[in-house]
This record gives sequence, structure tokens and C-alpha cells, in this order.
Amino acid sequence: MTPDSHALRKAKVYEAALTLTAQGISPAAMTIQQLADAAGIGKGTVYEYFASKEEIWQGLARYCFERENERIALRFGGCRTLADLEKELVDYLQEVAAQRMSTYKILAASFGQQGPLPDCTDDCRRQLNAITDELLDRLRAAGEIDPALTTAACHTALFCTVTGGLVALCCSAVSGDALPDLPQNLRDNLHRSLRAGKPKAALV
Repeated sequence: MTPDSHALRKAKVYEAALTLTAQGISPAAMTIQQLADAAGIGKGTVYEYFASKEEIWQGLARYCFERENERIALRFGGCRTLADLEKELVDYLQEVAAQRMSTYKILAASFGQQGPLPDCTDDCRRQLNAITDELLDRLRAAGEIDPALTTAACHTALFCTVTGGLVALCCSAVSGDALPDLPQNLRDNLHRSLRAGKPKAALV
């Protein structure tokens, strides 16, 4: 079996785990048989690729983080202005909250119960930092970011917008309270944190 087909088989198991968690099945209670059935492969085949369920969760962590980095690189790779970034970031947060947040919360809880996060998180964090640094370099070259801001300050501004936005969107989903001003408020806050030059009269 080629390395590509090997990776594809493993990806099927990871996707099966994500599907089952999205259906409300706790990772702790999930069985290898359930994973095999959801992946459309035999239980023995799962054991050909993974020695234990814990090994699946470790691999799933890397799979999830790497896929998310791929989405981020694709979405923000075309940003050339701060307005581009503001729009794409808000759209991304809404996409995550609507499509993937429940799954990632369940996985995060599962990893926390098992102990430290997998080693791959350091690699994935470095990859995410590289993507972010490339984005910031483009915006600086275009004169879109206050040149007095350090890279660390820019990272903090982005991190605060992402985490604050996700918390607000999740709370809104749980409570059922609509937050119609949230997208524009997130864009305004990010702009005020990073802007170069005079303030905009208004954000469209």
C-alpha cells in the first residue's frame, strides 16, 4: 500500500471520529467498531493503522490542527488590505462557530482529560505563526498596519479578536440571543488595534 493510500485510510478514521462527535457521541465512549462502521472499513483494518483508541486521538489532534491551518492559509492568503482581513476574519469565525465549534470543544475536553496536549501542537502552532507572519508582512508592505506595532502586538490583537469572537458566537448560539452588531464590532476592534494612519470615517 502506498503512503498516500495509507494516509487516506487514516483520514477516513479521523473523519469518522469527527462525524460521530458531531452526532453527540463522546470520544471517551466511542468504540473502535463505531469508528470502523462510520469510516466504512473493517474493525481489523482500523487496528492495522492504530494500536489503540488513544493513538487515534493523538493522530486526530494533528489532523484537525493541520486541516484548520490549511483553511486559514487559503482564506487569508488573498488578504492585501486591512479591510480584506477584517472581512475574512469575521467570515471565518462565523464559519467555525456554525460548522466546527461543537466538535472541537468535545475534542479539547477529551484531550484535557487525557493529559497534556499532543506534541504536534507545537509544530502546528509554529505553522500558524508562520502563516500569520506572512499575512502581517503583506499588510505592512501595503502600509495597512501601524509601523509602531510589534509583531507580538499584532498577534495579540488577532488572538483577542478570534477568541473573543468565538466566545461571543458560542454564547449567542447557546442562549439563542442574536448579536447583529457583533460582526461589525469585531471588524471595528481589529481595525482600531492594527490601523496605520488616520482613523477611517466609517467601516462599510
